[in-house]
Amino acid sequence: MLASQPILATAKSLDHFVHLVRDADAAAAVYERLGFHVRPLAEHKDIGSRNRVVHFGHTYLEFADFEGAREDVAGPYTDRFQLGEGLAHVSLTSDRLEDDRARLEAVGMQPYPILSARRRITLPDGSFGETASRCFYLWREDNRYLSLFFSDHPKPDMIFIPEFVRHDNGASEVSRCVYMSTTLAADRDYFSRCFGSEPVEEASERIAWQGPRGDLTEVLSPAAAQVRYGDLLHLSTPEPLPGIGIALHYRVADIERCRAVLEAGGLAVRKLDEGAIGVAAEDAVGCIAVFESLDSK
Repeated sequence: MLASQPILATAKSLDHFVHLVRDADAAAAVYERLGFHVRPLAEHKDIGSRNRVVHFGHTYLEFADFEGAREDVAGPYTDRFQLGEGLAHVSLTSDRLEDDRARLEAVGMQPYPILSARRRITLPDGSFGETASRCFYLWREDNRYLSLFFSDHPKPDMIFIPEFVRHDNGASEVSRCVYMSTTLAADRDYFSRCFGSEPVEEASERIAWQGPRGDLTEVLSPAAAQVRYGDLLHLSTPEPLPGIGIALHYRVADIERCRAVLEAGGLAVRKLDEGAIGVAAEDAVGCIAVFESLDSK
């Protein structure tokens, strides 16, 4: 535990979400049924992994296939497949990775070296460009799939492209990332240091942090996750792992239009509290998809 170390006030927002998959094209097809626009397959030039990406205004989803990738990068992901495909790693946005590495070292953490995550991409006019994204990992051994990492994007115009943020379901942004965990006390310490802020909400079975853009990250106990999501969950506990990501929430302009798109894709849609609707994890590559109105709190 690092409880004696101070938390530096440099609050972070969510950046992107790595869904570990065996076949990026198959995962993309599932999300196209969900009404998302998914970009063509691309390769990380210096890592060797491949991905297909769903873009939003400030965040993105990455369906990542690590077959053929560098072992030092791919190896830590392997155990996630014990619970099938799904959300395996979440990045926080960094203004400059060197500064965040120094900040985390100052509070007793051990960030990994900075990696190039550059990709060649197809631009809206059909020409090609290349991202300049970088990242560093901060793997935990006590609860690996509640580890976070940090990314910066020196060429944001190659990542956050307005033409790519047009989804039939009306989704405009990820508003919430939710985990299920059996180690909440350790999670609280680790997440607070990474986010650079204390939780905004805390109870015995739920802890939540809020980023500067209003995005929320929650860690729930298995019992709390079951109460909230019910049979949208594809498992009742994360065993044999101590924890995993279980849900992403999206803001949409028109819930009824979103429902129609989902039902047209042949998906079962569940009504949730406060007018939100959800699709089960088993129909969304192992991660519950929740859609909520833009004006929801």
